[in-house]
Amino acid sequence: MKPFLIAAALSLGLCSCSESTPVVQILQTIQPDESCSFNVGDTGIANGSLNLAYRNGYLLGLVVKSNYSSTPIDVNGVPLEPETDIGGSATAFVDTLKLSYASTPNISIPDGEVPYSATINPSSDANRLVVNLMTAEAATALRAALSGTATATVRVTAQFTGKFASGGKKFESNEIVFGIDVANGAGSLRTCATGEAPEVPEGPCGSGAGQDGQLPSCQPGPAAPIVGG
Repeated sequence: MKPFLIAAALSLGLCSCSESTPVVQILQTIQPDESCSFNVGDTGIANGSLNLAYRNGYLLGLVVKSNYSSTPIDVNGVPLEPETDIGGSATAFVDTLKLSYASTPNISIPDGEVPYSATINPSSDANRLVVNLMTAEAATALRAALSGTATATVRVTAQFTGKFASGGKKFESNEIVFGIDVANGAGSLRTCATGEAPEVPEGPCGSGAGQDGQLPSCQPGPAAPIVGG
């Protein structure tokens, strides 16, 4: 009877199998500043907002780790593959950013694969990459579905794929899920009063208004010239 029970358990998928941890891992999501810069130690963000009336894309900084390392090789004391944490045969070359979408309310948003070029050093946990989480097709679908005060919460799943320098072995990073509250209605900017001037925020990477609540506003302007002074 025991062999039958074991066979039944296998046919029902009751035996647990552990999956290996991805060698390339996305560790953290951070908003880049207006110069597209961010540091590994900066405070991360778990979700954001996007107003399609001002922009099509959502820019996000990622901290990426690689656990892949190479073994130093030398022949008669001559290093063929020296030990290094920059470049070498264990370097990972990212070639694709895979994006998929789910939303509340349910909107049909096409998944996408975006060509992406980046190098990830071996045995490193401080690689910094900036991505756009909105493909042109995704922005078009959301803009068609949203107008006025309508909004949607979009959950974006992102993943890197590529190859290692040594042997061209392929890799897939872990997937991350990032939530974006999306709108498509431009708020009316009041007429700036005397002594004020309209200001458009620089936005992440100098991309302008529309992301994470950064919208045009009235700010104190230069003093008016004195007439006849």
